Order: sequence, then C-alpha cells, then structure tokens
Amino acid sequence: MKSLRVILFLVAATVLGGDVFAQQLLGPEWGENATQEERRDNALRFNYYRDAYNSQRYDDALGYLPELIANSPKGAQNIYVYAINIYKIKIQRSMKLDERKMYVDSLLNLYDMRIQYFGDDARYGRPYILVQKAKDYLSFMPSDREGVRQYFEEAIDANQNTPDPDFINLYFNELTTDYKSDLVETDYYMDQYERLAELMAGITDPSSDTAKATFDALFVSSGAANCENLERIFKARVEANPDDVAILAKAFNLLVRSECETPFLMEVGELYYNAEPTATTARNLASAYVKIGETEKALSFLKAALDKETDPIAKAMLAVEIAGTELTLKNAAAAANYAKQACQFNPENGYAYMMLAQAYAAGAQACEGFDSQTVYWLAYDQMATARRYFDASAPEMEQIDKSMLLFRRSFPKKEELFFRGITSDGVAYDVKCGWISGRTTVKMID
Repeated sequence: MKSLRVILFLVAATVLGGDVFAQQLLGPEWGENATQEERRDNALRFNYYRDAYNSQRYDDALGYLPELIANSPKGAQNIYVYAINIYKIKIQRSMKLDERKMYVDSLLNLYDMRIQYFGDDARYGRPYILVQKAKDYLSFMPSDREGVRQYFEEAIDANQNTPDPDFINLYFNELTTDYKSDLVETDYYMDQYERLAELMAGITDPSSDTAKATFDALFVSSGAANCENLERIFKARVEANPDDVAILAKAFNLLVRSECETPFLMEVGELYYNAEPTATTARNLASAYVKIGETEKALSFLKAALDKETDPIAKAMLAVEIAGTELTLKNAAAAANYAKQACQFNPENGYAYMMLAQAYAAGAQACEGFDSQTVYWLAYDQMATARRYFDASAPEMEQIDKSMLLFRRSFPKKEELFFRGITSDGVAYDVKCGWISGRTTVKMID
C-alpha cells in the first residue's frame, strides 16, 4: 500500500508541474500544522478534485471539497473557483426555488471563504472577488433589490482606487430602476449618484467616454436630475473649483439637458468658457443655449467661437450658424454680413449662399415698391448658386427649389419693367435697396 501511494504522488507531481513534489516538500498552504505526508494527501486530493471538475463530474468534485477546506483552505485559489463555478451551474439547472436558494447561499459562502483565504491576491483578491460576487447575486437573486444594492456597494467601495466604469454603470442602472420604482428615496439616490460620479470623474482613460455618457444618460432618465437637485450637487463643487473644466463641463451639460433656465446655468456657462476659452467650448455653449431658447446667449458664444476658430471650413459653418441665428432675431442685415463671410471662408459652402438668399429676402422691406421687388433677383441668384454645391438627391435641394419658386413670384412684372424702360431679359441690373446692393440680371416673368 505504501509503494502504491508513492507512485500516486509521483504522478501527481507531474500533473502539478511543480518541483515541490520532486523534493517531497510541500508548504504550509497544504496544511498549516500538518506533516509532509498529510500535506501530500491534501495536494493529491486537490488533484482528484480538479480532475473531477475538468471532466464535469461535479458531484464527485464536491465530494472532495469539505476535506480540502478543512485541511488545506489556502492550498489553491482554484479550490473556491471550481466550487463557485459548480454551484453556478447547479443554480442555473435547478427548477426548485428552495433548492436554488440553498445553492445561492453556498455560492455566497464560497465567495466569502475565497476572500478570507485569498483576499490579498494582487490580481484576483478581494476587490476582484467582490465584483464577481455582486454580478452573480444580481444574476441569481434579482428580486432581492436590497441585497443587490448591498453587494454592489461593497464591491464599488473595494475598487475605489481602480474603478471600472462598466461595473459602475451596471450598478447605477439597477439603482436607477429602483428609484423609478420608488424602492429608494431621492436623498439616497442622489448620494449614490454623487459618490459614483466622483469615481467616474477620476477615470481618465479616453475609452471610458462612452461609459461616462451612459452614466449621465441614466441619471437624466431617472427624473432626479431636476434643476434643484443639480444645483444642490454642483453649487459647492463649482464654487470650490471654478477653474476645473471637467466639473464645469459636467455641470453645464446636465443643467442644459434638464432645461434648467436658471441663473446657476448662466454662472456655470461663463465659468466654463473662462476656464477653457476655445472655439470648441464656445460652440458647445452656443448649442446648449439654443436648446433652452437662450438665443442671444447662443449668438454671443457663436461669435466667440468664430473669433477663435482657425480652420476656414469650420469658420464658414460657424458664420452660417451665426447668420441663421441673426435671422431668427430678425437681423437680416447682420445675417447677410455673416453669410457673405461664410462664402469667403469657404466658397463651396452651399449653406452660405442659401443663408445669404434668405437674408436678402428677409431684408427686402428695407425699401418699397419696385426696388424691393428687385431684391428677389439677388436672392434668386444666391439660391441658384447654392444649388450647385449639393447633390441632386440631397434633401436641401427641395428647400432650394421651393425658395426659388417663391422668389420668382415676387419678381417685378413685365408691365412694371416696360414702364421703367427695361425691355430685355438677362441684362445687367444694379440692385439698391437700403442696406442691400449688388449686381444681378433682369428676370422677366409673365
């Protein structure tokens, strides 16, 4: 019997691939107060356990587990990994509620023992284990909302130094669901949001940008992101860090998305631009102010963006946006001025000519009668120029064609032209109507 045991140990040494067996010395992890022979028995028992697990003889594998835990709980982390995986399979296969609950309890105990004996592992220690535990609890006990929150909060606390944005979002999605279902109070939800938002803000990897956007979207969707709560959250932060671009950007974007037309929004917007006075920031601020109907504010930041932008293509689009905004404010002359600038920045920008045409048409009231009607010749020319810079299938073509048709209806009639001694179509004509002037050609209609 003794010789058979020696042979079995030699085989086990080969399987384990370690020179410990070759030297016939095993460390205290295989039995703290055990003899070498007892430690070898424990290590061999682990080999049998692993073989049964790998061959999917799960009940046989679990037969070795009690002695392994009792005699060598620190022998290998896979003692717990294998058992955890086995119980997860059992939970998935079980059709009986009581049995599933029993298996879940065993699963949680195994996670706790793994933390007890291997919680200090550099890679797969307590922080990692708690994340797996929380995920499994959510999978197998989703109806226990308090338990789900408890395990996720514990895992997030353990991973504060290296937060995982996807794991944070997994928890925050569950928390948001609970909030919408009135399972948690607003104060609790807001406290959790602030805590998680701070962790998210500390993640600098650009690959986390999508996760951060998802996090913000969840918060907005909760309904808790009202103006009062947002100001409560960010007021102190902004006052303490008036130059922190990340805090200012986050506060501003959330306030805008929640349509908070409040003095605090204006305050944050100004600080945001002062902290990062770039064309991009100015344009973002302008877009945000447009969304909440603050057109004058939007216009001021569009102009700031135009001043700071250096790329002519981008400058042209900014000038077009300014022209459009001026038109909404009924400033046709200013709109025409910026539309002309857009044409200069990028002569192939079709929107610039469209905007100039609309500005001329809107400004036709700068004079009266015949002179006012000739303005539509200029507007028609600009719209015809715009037409050259769009594909035939472009959606802008429909608007262009409709505008050109409307302009034609406002052209001077032939009788008026004859009365003024204009008898030929296509001859040059200088339009002069208040602030509008330019050379065009006569366009006769019946």
